[in-house]
Parts: sequence; C-alpha cells; structure tokens
Amino acid sequence: MMRNFVSLTTFIQEMSLLVDAGQVRSIEEVESHIAKKDLMEWLETEFPFSSEVGVDLSLFKKPERDLIHNGLYEWLMGYQGQERRKWGIENNGLCLLISWTTELVRDEFRKLGA
Repeated sequence: MMRNFVSLTTFIQEMSLLVDAGQVRSIEEVESHIAKKDLMEWLETEFPFSSEVGVDLSLFKKPERDLIHNGLYEWLMGYQGQERRKWGIENNGLCLLISWTTELVRDEFRKLGA
C-alpha cells in the first residue's frame, strides 16, 4: 500500500515539473494515451529524461505503471468530458494528470478506511 502512495505522489511530482517548465499537452492527446494505456511510454518519449525538460520515470516498473495506467483509465471512463466542470481544467492535459492522480491517492486512502 505504501508503495502505491510513493508511486502516485512521485508521478504527481514529475508532472508538476513539466507544468512548471511551461509544458502543455491537450486534454485530448493525454486522454488518448490513457485510453491506450501507453501514457508512461508516451511521456518518456515526449519528455525524455536526458532533455532539459524531461521526466524520470525509470522508477516505475510494471506494477507501478499498471497502477497508474489502470487507475487513470478508470477515471477516464467515469469522467471524460467533465474535466472543466469537475476539476476546472480545460487547457492542459498534464494538469488533468495531476488532478486525476491526486484522486487516485484519495482512492488509496479510502482503501485504508481513512
């Protein structure tokens, strides 16, 4: 369980770094990669760690990637089209990743009965 929290919060931090650097990707583009469950691989290609504005997703092995892919997919299936109304996000899919991954952290807390 603790591993899930670390994985999710590390992912949020990596996405925050991209947003802070001014990176923007459309909600549609991000959601298409969530739907294909290739988000992590796409992010690594789009923002290689060796570049000035890159993400380090090397810590994320298959179980962590599955946790994020499957969790984000569930949010996509439940809330696609409600991004602006529910989270106030309409311009940057990376911000949506931060919000939805925050929701996944909350889901993990609920599992603990917290």
